[in-house]
Amino acid sequence: LTKYAKHHVYGTDRRRHAAVILFDIKAAFDSVWHDGLIYKLNQLRLPQYIMNYLMSFLQNRIASIEIENNLSKPFILNSGTPQGSPLSPLLYIIYTADSMNGIPDHTEHGLFADDTALWTSSNTTTSLNIRLQQSIDAFESWCKSWKLKLQPTKTELLHFTVHPRRIFKNPINVKIEDTIIKPSESTRYLGIIIDKRLNWRSHIHHVESKIAGRISLLRFLNRTAYEPNDKIMLNIFKSIARTMIIYGYPILLTANDKIWERLQIMENKAIRAALGLPIYTSVEYIHKISNVTKIKEDATTLLQPYIQTATSNNDNVLKNNLEEIFNQL
Repeated sequence: LTKYAKHHVYGTDRRRHAAVILFDIKAAFDSVWHDGLIYKLNQLRLPQYIMNYLMSFLQNRIASIEIENNLSKPFILNSGTPQGSPLSPLLYIIYTADSMNGIPDHTEHGLFADDTALWTSSNTTTSLNIRLQQSIDAFESWCKSWKLKLQPTKTELLHFTVHPRRIFKNPINVKIEDTIIKPSESTRYLGIIIDKRLNWRSHIHHVESKIAGRISLLRFLNRTAYEPNDKIMLNIFKSIARTMIIYGYPILLTANDKIWERLQIMENKAIRAALGLPIYTSVEYIHKISNVTKIKEDATTLLQPYIQTATSNNDNVLKNNLEEIFNQL
């Protein structure tokens, strides 16, 4: 999505306009229609013993509702996959695997469990509206056919343009179930906050606000320990702070150096807090005694096995995108 938007909005061809819509499906896992899912599983020609197991897993599940100590009569669930089961996300992926078959060629998509996104581009906002609405209508029609319901009020729309403050004569807005969806300043997708300028400042601001509490916790643990163990404290740092800072690194590697400087500042503060060092301790010293590599160096190193995994999985699109990011570092 990021590569697409940057290419079409900021690339040499300057197509100027791109938009993405991020759908929210109401009670997605709870709405999976059992008969429809079994039909799709049969289409996969799975061995009969696996089909028997999956049908047993789905069917004849009984539930009841309790309100103010009054329990309803038990009833059989005809939809939904059990919450918490590792099978449920896989079954949902199978159920929605063909959801993009009717989408026009001018639109691309992203599917990750119940997170669904569509994006497209055009020379004008009018044409962009038409393209996006066509794709939305196709997806909405599929949802109705397979008994899933979109939630327009929780669906997000982003308009990427080289003139983010400009007021357009024909602004981007689309309809879902007669509800008008207008563009947002930013939205969250798979844990990353994407803004209409694609500069990642909103995401970094969010991480800074979240990491502050964890840095305070590291400082508290170090000060209250009778004899703080640096190895244990660094393991806690890596568990609760570094993972948050480096999350989404393949995408963040497309950001400019200022973004990475802010990420590095967060990491430096967290290491000092974990080791009980004063704020004036030099960056070189804290990384030397902690044996923790700087955040961008680590992200670059982590990207290489990610490329190898994409290669072994024959995922050429992901492989090419990651290699392009790596080659630009």
